[in-house]
Amino acid sequence: MTSYDPERLVWSGPRIAPLFDPGRSLGDILFELLDRNPDRVLQIDGDTDRRITRGELKLRAIRIAQHLSEVNDIVTIAALNSGSLASLVVALQFLAVPYNAVFPNFTHGEMVGIMAQTQSRVIFCDAWNYAAVRNAAREAVRGEFKIFLVDGEVDGVATVDELLVETGTEQDFSPKIVADTSKAIYSIFCSSGTTGPPKGICLSHANKTSSFLPAPYNNPTVLAMGSIHWLSTAYMLDLVMFYGGTVVTTKQPFTEDLFFDLVERYRIDLLNGPPIQAYAITHHPRVKQVDLSNVKLWSIGGYNVSDAIRDSVDAILPNGKSYTIYASTESGLIAADMAKRKRGAIGTLFPNVQVRIVDDDGQFLPVGQPGELWIKRYVAFPGYLNNDQATHEVQDDEGWFRSGDVGYFDGEGYLFLVDRKSEIFKYVTQVSPTELEDIIAELDGVAEVCVVGIPTLDQSAELPTAVVVRREGSALQGEEVVNFVEGRVMDHKRLRGGVFFVESLPKTSKGSLKRKEVRRLIMEKVNAEV
Repeated sequence: MTSYDPERLVWSGPRIAPLFDPGRSLGDILFELLDRNPDRVLQIDGDTDRRITRGELKLRAIRIAQHLSEVNDIVTIAALNSGSLASLVVALQFLAVPYNAVFPNFTHGEMVGIMAQTQSRVIFCDAWNYAAVRNAAREAVRGEFKIFLVDGEVDGVATVDELLVETGTEQDFSPKIVADTSKAIYSIFCSSGTTGPPKGICLSHANKTSSFLPAPYNNPTVLAMGSIHWLSTAYMLDLVMFYGGTVVTTKQPFTEDLFFDLVERYRIDLLNGPPIQAYAITHHPRVKQVDLSNVKLWSIGGYNVSDAIRDSVDAILPNGKSYTIYASTESGLIAADMAKRKRGAIGTLFPNVQVRIVDDDGQFLPVGQPGELWIKRYVAFPGYLNNDQATHEVQDDEGWFRSGDVGYFDGEGYLFLVDRKSEIFKYVTQVSPTELEDIIAELDGVAEVCVVGIPTLDQSAELPTAVVVRREGSALQGEEVVNFVEGRVMDHKRLRGGVFFVESLPKTSKGSLKRKEVRRLIMEKVNAEV
């Protein structure tokens, strides 16, 4: 449960020692853990039914590490979740080489933006996106680089299979020693960013090791749908490697039928996903015919998961329950209601998490008063890649991270989220309004534009919606704007909320857009039409 210090105005989760010494590297810990129950299946490729045991994965990771022993810079991974991906990730952890997991479907501009920051000399992708990744690397990376294919083949291009060739010295291998695990980076995830290209969110070995706590898992079978650029997918891989169990992976995009097939075929115990997927699953006609009796826990991650979605999920689980998780890449797991649900609340704080509620003047607030959540973890995140300014803007010298989310605690220590200071909103995954505004502004007929997220009727997601001021004399139509954006962005960033034309946009005295006011005005229009 969450405790409250009324003098310091700080809420704290329980203080619990991590399962592993944060001073040890991930590679060092995994090298030991994978020897436990080496014949137990760790990974099943749901597309092929190919199975890999803990012992096999360790051997494969050792061989990859030995073939990549000269690599010491950031490695880029732009591949789907195929059978060899987990072995590659563990190999890089053995080498203490950081990896940057990027969305395999990134647009050219997005791929160039993050590669320009990481300057990866070694890149892993799949055959289907090889040309796109190669072209982005040619534009972004200074100097030579080498690409390996994780899945599929392209004439003349190396594959990960070449790194799995027996070396004859596997028994002599040991993981690289990491001197300072709080500073040594193990992975770099991409933010959505409000301006410019995505920022690289650096996470240290100590960030990860300190997050593993005693948990009620008994060798579960978990489902990982999505690539490892999603922290939730990476977490499912970590869960079975560090706690035991089996992860079922797939390269295929989410569909309700695929979900039902995998859950039923492999008797999945633990599930996670965004609210929009939960809504789609619970409202699909097939849900009544699928056997979900083995599902024990279903975590739903998102900014504010509606009670209606929670009720729908609980109704289809005869032997399980749902729970909400509030987390961020920078701060990790923050709050959940796994123990006891309170309607409307996110839950109580995770162990070793502290939170302050802060107003716009920097004053700490007491129980019941909403303000921005400042979060402090056992180990602070090291910062954004090559961007000290952005790091200092969100995290102070004491390790308090400014979340950009607005909420409050009630008298029982339950956290309620009520607003978001950040401009970013979510449709499946994060959407940056500024990115879409920059694209729309290229149209000749656009004088001004503001992009906002409009909630779906079930509150499961926010639809990207453009609010446009036409140039004088322009006859620009909404369909033109929608089509222009669709050809430039990933699927989740399309203007599903449509386009609204207005005479002017509300602004502050300094000329900044009043996004909340724009959103309120559009919501009034939407509600009037319903």
